[in-house]
Amino acid sequence: EKDVFGNIEVPMQKVGKLIVPDAKEVKINNRARSAKLRIATLKK
Repeated sequence: EKDVFGNIEVPMQKVGKLIVPDAKEVKINNRARSAKLRIATLKK
């Protein structure tokens, strides 16, 4: 399927939960508060 610009859309599938920094990491690195790691795989 193509999007509005004619590019082929690549569907992604989530592989687990959102990973956020723990309190220790935030204390060491204050900017880590907004960090969120998302993991996905390509569907075929």
